[in-house]
Amino acid sequence: MKAKTYQSRNDFTAPQSISTFGIPVRVKGDLKYLGLEEFNFCKILRDFKFNNYHLAYIPCYSTCGRPNLNKLDLFFSAGNGVTIHYATLFHVEQLSIEEISELRVSLLAARFPNFVENSPDFQNNYQNLFEPALAIWKNNFNQDNILARGHDPRFVLNVKYKSIQFHSMGNIVPWTNFKRARALYA
Repeated sequence: MKAKTYQSRNDFTAPQSISTFGIPVRVKGDLKYLGLEEFNFCKILRDFKFNNYHLAYIPCYSTCGRPNLNKLDLFFSAGNGVTIHYATLFHVEQLSIEEISELRVSLLAARFPNFVENSPDFQNNYQNLFEPALAIWKNNFNQDNILARGHDPRFVLNVKYKSIQFHSMGNIVPWTNFKRARALYA
């Protein structure tokens, strides 16, 4: 199976607002987009485990229930018909609502919200939109939903996985640049 995310130039360690996918952050004439998956592989989450699983936010797991998968290829469209397969997750399961409260406590103990709040990459990229973007992230962190419509609030993580294999960012594959990140592809 394959899941689309959106391009990152910092290996998914902090939001960059490279695409128009994500939650709009608007102040007067300024507009950026906050993708919850943009913190997926920051050091604190790569080192963190919850019940022996790593955690991530994958857009296609945010709108409906998904099956457990032995392998999930992550990709993004680099434009001009180029698709990059940048990582593969193994033994992927959608988080359950029942896990969120305990998970939130564990993430607080691991200081994940502090990491997000103090991320220089996040602050530098969003500049005058940082405070509103952080407020959106915090609101999502305090949600108990995994599934939501559109930009409705949902928890900042939605999958757990046993291991990951990162691929060279030059790993161009002959896949079609699938349009929707909310779909899971065969």
